[in-house]
Amino acid sequence: MHRAALFILLAALATLAALGGCHDAAIRHYNLGIDALERGDTASAVSEFEQSIAHRADDPDAHINLGVALLGQGHADRALAEFQTVAKYTPDDVDLHLNLAETYRALGRSQAARTEYEWVLKRDPDKVAALSGYGRLLMDSGSMDAAHGQFVKALGGDPGHAPTMFHMGWLYLDTARPTEATHYFLRGLQSAPKSAYGRLGLAEAYGVRGMDAEALREYQKVYAADSTNIDAMIGIGQAQIRGGNYATAEHILEKALAHSPDNPLVLTRLADAYFARDRSTEAAAYYRRAIQIDEDNADAYLGLGKVLEANGDLDAAEEALQSALLHAPKNAEAMYRLGTVYLGKNEKTRARAYFEMAMDAAGNDAMLKNNIRTGLEETR
Repeated sequence: MHRAALFILLAALATLAALGGCHDAAIRHYNLGIDALERGDTASAVSEFEQSIAHRADDPDAHINLGVALLGQGHADRALAEFQTVAKYTPDDVDLHLNLAETYRALGRSQAARTEYEWVLKRDPDKVAALSGYGRLLMDSGSMDAAHGQFVKALGGDPGHAPTMFHMGWLYLDTARPTEATHYFLRGLQSAPKSAYGRLGLAEAYGVRGMDAEALREYQKVYAADSTNIDAMIGIGQAQIRGGNYATAEHILEKALAHSPDNPLVLTRLADAYFARDRSTEAAAYYRRAIQIDEDNADAYLGLGKVLEANGDLDAAEEALQSALLHAPKNAEAMYRLGTVYLGKNEKTRARAYFEMAMDAAGNDAMLKNNIRTGLEETR
């Protein structure tokens, strides 16, 4: 009987030792995850936090930081699952609700994001990160003046707040002021040089300004830091397409698709690369799949219209291009392509009208303007 009791005591001590080992391993991986986050290595951070959770599943800090790392990689759906797990433990945590707001915004769930931002700001009206994020939500909905007001208030509370400077950069990009956008992205990157969001914005600004080499360089910096970053892969793919390096574009975009198979932008850009290499059947299939996922995808309608026109199906091309204009009324290339479709149908008056609209909307795009002039000549 005494021997049995001793056996039970030893077993209990062994169990406690095992639990202590799990606890130590959880802390070790958690700290490694924090270090990875601080240096901008979100891929390593995800791995470490997942291992920490494997040893201690009910640690809310590990879940919330895993969510932050996943959100930084562009995996908002997985991030949401982590934040929702944390809500079971700390339902009234302000920072948790701020992370939920950011995640809902990234997923395009605007009303849910608005509810979370307002919940946070009701409890802390001067919280800079909430003001900044709410401004981003307003910007995404097209309320540029209201967004600008939120950003100004946020910078008033913290003049060096890098995310707000990045948001301001994106606002200027969206309002066709790429030089000012570049300024804000560069300012923000001085404070947060490892920010993928800021560097992606700088790359986009360079691209809009026609600085393709500089844009590609910035996308590659993001990709070098995190080879799973979907936005960096898309940006590299776009830059390679613009540079005529279609095989390279295909390779990186196919990798992006493997990471994010239902991402409509990845599907659209990969279709662009396929079309450029005369793989029209595959291009059309990917454009249609992108439209199924995102019915407002103007670029996918535009690409599909180009494929259909090249295949001689002018009626279907016209329908796709009109859909592109419906979702992006100022898209100069869609106007130009409609002009070429109407030329193909020998409707020169309609063709000329669309070429003239395209010329007005083309801005500084010299190549497109040259194509439009050629089209106008053919309507005479």
